[in-house]
Amino acid sequence: MIGDRASTVSKKWWYALAIAIVAVVPVYYAIKFSFIALLMHSYKQPRIIYSSPAKQPLTIPASGVLDLGDGYYSGYIKIRNIEHDWGVAKQEYTADFRTLGGTSLVKVAGSTFVLPSSEKLIVFSRFKASQKPDQIAVSLNHPSNFIRKPDVSFEFDLQRQSVQNTSTGLVVSAGIKNLTPFTIKQINLPVAVYDTKNQIVAVNYTYIDEVKSNETRTFQYSWSGQVAGAVRAEITPEINIFDQAIFETLGGVSPFQNQ
Repeated sequence: MIGDRASTVSKKWWYALAIAIVAVVPVYYAIKFSFIALLMHSYKQPRIIYSSPAKQPLTIPASGVLDLGDGYYSGYIKIRNIEHDWGVAKQEYTADFRTLGGTSLVKVAGSTFVLPSSEKLIVFSRFKASQKPDQIAVSLNHPSNFIRKPDVSFEFDLQRQSVQNTSTGLVVSAGIKNLTPFTIKQINLPVAVYDTKNQIVAVNYTYIDEVKSNETRTFQYSWSGQVAGAVRAEITPEINIFDQAIFETLGGVSPFQNQ
């Protein structure tokens, strides 16, 4: 029945149907691409704005002046950095030793590095003043330029710490073992000596250099005369991890490669 009805349809209609079917495919794609082009023309890529979180500034949580006798004094400050992954490769500072009335007696300027998540002890060596300084006014010069901590670490073993406080003088000694696979160019060794009330009664500083891998190096600090109340020493070994020459390596292998 369907065949009989189809046989009565003119061939022109069959040709027209075939042409229509063939024409549908390019028309479909033409409409599709025109629609996409229209959308792309009106599309604007969203702006991605990234800003690094503001760094918490360095602070001075502690400072002190120590009387060495005969008009000589020393002192210390601590610089605290609470940033976990960020440190300062070079921080300039000025320490002004003053009387309670604000009279400046001695000024000391310098620069140091500050490691992430650390409390940096800066020791001011023996100096002479016309009268006893009562306080230290510290200024950290210029905004702190924080940089991300490189993926290196300082592994060490602090050994055989000893505090001997006799009438002939105070002597603190210890040994340090380099547990890294590299020779370390310089290890800084500031020390704070505490009394039974956990107050700092003496400070000192030394360093050792060219410490080979697995080498143990001994060192000591000394003060002339007995330091009243000194019972415990806190040594804080540190290296400048921001200095890419801090490690001396063999065969050109460096922990700073690919960083």
